[in-house]
Amino acid sequence: MPNKPGSFDSLMEEYTRPEDIEAALAEKRASKEAGPKSTGELVKDYPRPQRETDLHGMTSSEAMFELESFINRSIQQRIRTVRVITGKGLHSQNMKSVLPEMTEGKLAELRRAGKVLVFRREKTGGSFVVYLVS
Repeated sequence: MPNKPGSFDSLMEEYTRPEDIEAALAEKRASKEAGPKSTGELVKDYPRPQRETDLHGMTSSEAMFELESFINRSIQQRIRTVRVITGKGLHSQNMKSVLPEMTEGKLAELRRAGKVLVFRREKTGGSFVVYLVS
């Protein structure tokens, strides 16, 4: 029994023809081959940090202002990779590290704003490597 034109079943038959499915699969394969699969693949061609800023000894507001200014200047100068040194917070009041957490939050904000591609803490825990949108 044929399906009524415009019914869900007729639409499914129309859009699930074998040639349509094969075309969609070919398009998906081509996009995987052509483009990077992950952010890690995007940054593998980025250089090592080309500049760095040290936020030690700054208040949190001074540090966040300096961080954003540093990122903006680096983008204007076409720098692709930077290091932001925060320290581990070992000498902070009550041993509570403030700058690393605030820096991570600010970098996430700058990522959402399209300035930072991705960032990661370095193994030492007292600095970040930041890959900028180029």
